[in-house]
This record gives sequence, structure tokens and C-alpha cells, in this order.
Amino acid sequence: MPWTGLPPNPNSGYSMNPLRVTWFLCKLVGYLIVILVLVSSLAAILHLHDAKLLTEFQALQEIDPLPEARRLVDAGAYCDALEYLDYFRDYDYVKSNPEVQAYYEKTKAERESYRFRARDILNGIWQGKGACMESLVSATASDFFVVGDLRDLAWQGYNLYKGEQVDEFTAALAGVGVLLTVPSIVSGGGTAPAKGTASLLKLSNRMGKISKPLRKSLTAAFKDAARLGDLKPLKPLASSLEGIARVPGVKARDVMAVVARCDSVADLKTMEKLAATFGPKTGKFLKLGEGSAVNAFKRYGKSPQITAALDQALKYGPDGTRLLTKTGPRSFMKYLTMAKYGVRATRSAWQGRLVNLTAQVLRYLPEWAMYVVAALSGVVVVGVPVGMVFRWTRRKRAGQSPTEGY
Repeated sequence: MPWTGLPPNPNSGYSMNPLRVTWFLCKLVGYLIVILVLVSSLAAILHLHDAKLLTEFQALQEIDPLPEARRLVDAGAYCDALEYLDYFRDYDYVKSNPEVQAYYEKTKAERESYRFRARDILNGIWQGKGACMESLVSATASDFFVVGDLRDLAWQGYNLYKGEQVDEFTAALAGVGVLLTVPSIVSGGGTAPAKGTASLLKLSNRMGKISKPLRKSLTAAFKDAARLGDLKPLKPLASSLEGIARVPGVKARDVMAVVARCDSVADLKTMEKLAATFGPKTGKFLKLGEGSAVNAFKRYGKSPQITAALDQALKYGPDGTRLLTKTGPRSFMKYLTMAKYGVRATRSAWQGRLVNLTAQVLRYLPEWAMYVVAALSGVVVVGVPVGMVFRWTRRKRAGQSPTEGY
């Protein structure tokens, strides 16, 4: 009787041993389990990249803004602290934190006191800088009425007299401001954009917002303008800054944040496109994300999800922006949603479960262990039938029953 792979029929002349049948069924079940392990491990390896990314997203920690806000307040930068907290109060986890809300209200009350406002206005007039908008307005106003330009020239002359370092950039800006004051009066304010640009750059410089390469290129342009008495060298700069300032929701402090990210006047053209894309969130993205926000825009600026993805990435700090740059806006939002909502966030439920299960396994087993399990189970799956065929063939040649021992 030919071997069919099934237990022998009692009426066929073969004796049926219950122990042998039980042993055969146990081996069959074990073999099926090994096949299942092989298939599962291969599927896990295929989704290993997704699982590793999901593990990274699950490890993201939301930033607590209070430590940085307290540091800014201790340094006297009340408006920077309030602005920083405002950025994070966009997020629900901060908005619902009573400690953050209490500290915000306390800082805001101090910033809005008459004593603070008066001191900030005087700092803007006398030193050309301060902590809040009052000093920004007073410094800008003094620049338009030549007082600020003369003040800056006097301070730089004083530094020169004492043998201290002279800020050549500020001196060049002040010089062109003085030279442009008379043409501005004669033309009825026709040079106001150029003077506004000069004033904004001086404020940015005092706040440490201008890079050395940009300072160097701008110093040459302002010196040329002052020497020629012509605004032509300033037109590309003024045009770019005006374009950025015209974006709805972009404030003067946001423009200074834009300037801080530039190394040349040519970079301002890129920043015009960046501001047009990010809109009112331009300042937030550049201040919280710094260079990573610019890099994300350069790589994914055409993506419709870039603004939403970057906004979410920033609440996780550098780890969030790193994963955004690594995955792109669309994948970033997908994995972030998976990390938060699990399988419900995926189009395919079984695939989502597999990725989640693989991510859980990775917490307890190293990656190489998956390959070992796949290799061992593969050897068993292939080796068992090969071994059975070999033994059947050998017994048949020896004149034995192929079913003996099974």
C-alpha cells in the first residue's frame, strides 16, 4: 500500500499504535507552530523599519516650558519669557497645566506694570535696546528723528576714545542714518523704508541676532550707501525685509528672528518664501526650531503638511525636529498619530497591529534576535520535510515500511 502521509487504516493490514499516532500529531502541531513563527518573524523583519520608527516616536517627550521661561525672567527678558510661554500655550498639554498658567499671569502682571514700562522706554531711548515693545518703539522712533543715530555714533566714538572695541557695523548703520535724515525730510518720508530697515538691523544687532557673515556684507553695503548718499545699495535688502514684514501675522520681532537665520542678503529671498509658507507661525518656528526649521523648509517646503508637522515636532524639541527631517511631514504625522492612537491611526488594521507588536518586541529583544529566530525556524521548516523524504527513501530501499516509526 503506498504511503499517503496519513495514519494507517486499521482494515488495511497495518497495526495502529495510539502512542505513535499521538506522537505524530504532536510533531505535526509543533511543525505548524514553527511555520507560524517563521512567517511571523519574516513579517516582523519586513516591518522592522516601521517598528523602529514607531519606537522612536513613542519615546518622544513633550517639553516643559517653565525652566526656560524662568531662566529668561531671571535674566530680565520678560517679554521673551512671555513670548516663549505663548508659543507653548498653543498646545493642549501646556494650556491645561495650572502651574504654567499661574506663572504666565504673574510674569505678565510684572511686565505690564508702569514701573517696568517706563524703565523699558528709557532703555530704548538711551541705549537703543530693552526687554519689550516699549523699548523697541522708543529706539525706532529715536532713530527716525536722528537722535538714535547720533547716540550710536557718540557711543562708538566714546569706545574709540577709551581704546575699546568699536562696533563697525553699528557705526556704519548710524552713519547712513544721519546721511539719510535730510533726504527723508525733503522727500516727505521717501527714504522711510531704508531708515526703517537700518533701525531694524541696529536693533537686531544689539540683540545679537545678526550673524558675522551677514554683518560683514551689510557693513559694506551701508558704507557704500553713506559714501554715495544713494539708497541703491540698500534696495535688495529693504525689498526683502519689506516682503517678509508684509506677510499677515508677522511681527517686527519675527522679522528679527528671520534676520538671525541669514548669513547673506541672498538668504533673505529664501526667508521671504519661508515666511509666506509659515505665516503667523514664522517667528515661533524660527525661535523654537532655529536652524532645523529652515532645513525642514528647504527640504519639504512644498509639502502641504509642513506647517502642521513642524508645529507638532517643536513641542518635542530637537528629537521631534530630527524625526521630522528623517521621515518627512506626511510620514511624521502618520507615525506620531500611531504612537498616540495605535492601530486606529493606520489604514490596515493587521499591518498596524504587526508594527505595534514588532515595536513592543524590540523593547525586550535586540534586532539581531529576530534574524536568529527567523533563521532557526527556517532551518526547521525546510529541514523536517527534507529529513522525512531522506528517511523514507532509505527505508524503502532497505525493504522496510515507510511508515515505521511514525
